[in-house]
Amino acid sequence: MAEHAFAFEQAVRNKTKKEILAAKLLEMIFSGLLRDGDELPSERELGQLFGVSRETVRGALGLIGAYGLIQVSHGAKTRVRRTEALLERCAELLPHMADLEINRFDLESVYVSRKIVESAIARRAAALIDEAGLRQLKVLLDQQRKLFNEPVHFQLADKGFHKLIAECGANEILHNYSDELYAYGLNFRRQVMAQAGMIENSFREHQAIYRALCDRDANAAETAMLDHLDSVYRTTAAIMRP
Repeated sequence: MAEHAFAFEQAVRNKTKKEILAAKLLEMIFSGLLRDGDELPSERELGQLFGVSRETVRGALGLIGAYGLIQVSHGAKTRVRRTEALLERCAELLPHMADLEINRFDLESVYVSRKIVESAIARRAAALIDEAGLRQLKVLLDQQRKLFNEPVHFQLADKGFHKLIAECGANEILHNYSDELYAYGLNFRRQVMAQAGMIENSFREHQAIYRALCDRDANAAETAMLDHLDSVYRTTAAIMRP
């Protein structure tokens, strides 16, 4: 098990942890998951969600702040600044963010791919996960249990949950694919999470995956992951194609 959730990306891309975290948050801003005026979790909460120090979080927020996409105020919550003018200006500086490659594909293609990739990850994780990895997943689940009324914060914790399982699967190619596929339709997932009962349902599905991993049961882990992704697909499709 990697020492932290960013070990893989740091190794293959040779980026600092603050740059990796900044890229993930920027992706959520450009995709529309994080919207103008949204409050970000505190530095401590972001550090817990992503398995990094408060100093790393502070550095990442500083990088994003340099683009003008967040407003950091001492003694107050950090807020997202997402206007069309800012996005257009930042698109020139961050062209890879302005047009997320995965969003060019259709819903069915993406979720068929997610099911293939993440079911394989779940099977591998069931065989390879160690006690440290299980403890980290338990911490994330404990955080998610408190976020039933915080859809944006829950989505951040959700990304951390899937990322950590991919880390435990110890396959760089599968991990990279799963990370890219996760970005698809994040703006629609925000609408889904805002509906009554959706966060609780997703949390219960995460619990089922966690229990299977605790049992080191590859078949159960694969089934639980597929059930979860089927649910994600159905609820996302209902919003994208009402």
